Order: sequence, then structure tokens, then C-alpha cells
Amino acid sequence: MTTSMSTMLRSLLLLPLLVSLVIAGTNEEGLEFLEKNKDAEGVITLESGLQYKVLRKGEGVYHPTVGAPCSCHYEGTLIDGTKFDSSYDRGSPTTFAPNQVIKGWTEAMQLMVEGDKWQMFIPSELGYGDNGSPPKIPGGSVLIFTMEILEIQGDKVPAMTCTVTLEGDTVQGTTGCNEKEEKYVEKIKAWEKKKVSTEIKRLGNMKDGKMKPELMAWIDRRVHILQQMPKEEGDEL
Repeated sequence: MTTSMSTMLRSLLLLPLLVSLVIAGTNEEGLEFLEKNKDAEGVITLESGLQYKVLRKGEGVYHPTVGAPCSCHYEGTLIDGTKFDSSYDRGSPTTFAPNQVIKGWTEAMQLMVEGDKWQMFIPSELGYGDNGSPPKIPGGSVLIFTMEILEIQGDKVPAMTCTVTLEGDTVQGTTGCNEKEEKYVEKIKAWEKKKVSTEIKRLGNMKDGKMKPELMAWIDRRVHILQQMPKEEGDEL
């Protein structure tokens, strides 16, 4: 790793310790960029001001906890396209926990699962603040990061993001579902209410403490989907 790359990575990891000393505010150019970007296709804006776009949905079924080390690839640029850091260029991923990095990453990483690849648009107050990170990042800068979580190496929490949209008893679509979940919805969407209710009970009876975590998680995710489908009365969990 080059000296400049090493310095940038240390800055990412040390910033949470320094941010309280900085009066952070996004500069005018950055504010204009974020205002336009919030209406771009696929961009989601969170209450904090963090914006992100999902480039690839992962097959992971867990989010990392705030202290969980994660193996990640990432690349960071300014809004003019100037690249200031890239694990891709270094040829190997980097490991860090959500609570060890800039606030924008802390928030985003806890919403991601293994295999997710996001593009993040981070206001200065969730990044390096008014001080920036000289010489590459001026104060008040909006940061654009592409990040993917390759592996969660610490504690995890289940991710239940698959939502089924119904019109009456007919499935109209889904949001937040990975490919495996989409296929499952397609499989069950024509099931009668009684079959849905029976399957919920069957899956519940299958759960066993000796079961592999990934199998247990797939049961939980199927039940989560089934609970959103039309079913017989009295079968809410």
C-alpha cells in the first residue's frame, strides 16, 4: 500500500474521533449537487441527508451490527470525478467496522447485506466536515463512494426487506427482494389462502436449534413473505 493510500485509509478510520471538533457544513456547490441528485433515478435520500443508489442487490440475509468488522471494496471521488481513494486500485479489500469510519459509511453499512454494492452521496457533515482531508479533499466537500460488502466478519442481525404489494388478493409486485426471494414470490403468488396458512405452520415446525444458520434464515425469510400474502383468518404470527 502506498503512503498516500495508507494516509487516506487512516483518515477514514480516525475521523469519528475528530468529527466532534469540526463544525461541519456542505459547501454551496455540494448542496446544489445533492438537491439535483435526489431526483435522479434510483436515488434514495435518508433523513440524515445521506443519499444512495443500489447498484447490485446482494444475496446476504444479514446486516452487520455497528461493531462488526466487514471486508469491503470501495472507491471514493469528489463530485467533479476526482478520485481520492480506491481499494480496487490497491488490488485487495479492506476490513473495518461501521463504527470505525465516517458517519455516512456508519449509517449505510448497517443497511447493507453481503453482496450489496451501493453508490453513496455523502454530505460534508457525514464525511470530513469543514476541515476536509488535505490535500485531496477540500473542506465542505460532498463525497461519492462506490462500496460493496464482501463479507461480514462479526455480529449480524437478520435483514427482512422483501415487501409484497397486493391489490386485493393479487400480487402486483415486490420491493426490496433479492433474486431468491423474487423467485419464491413467483412460486407462491397463485397459492390458495389455505395452502399459504398451512405452509406458514409447516415452516414454523421445521425450525430447530441445530439447523444451520443459513437454513434458519431462509425459513424466516419465507415466513416473512408468506405473512404478507392472502391467507386464512387467524394465521398472523
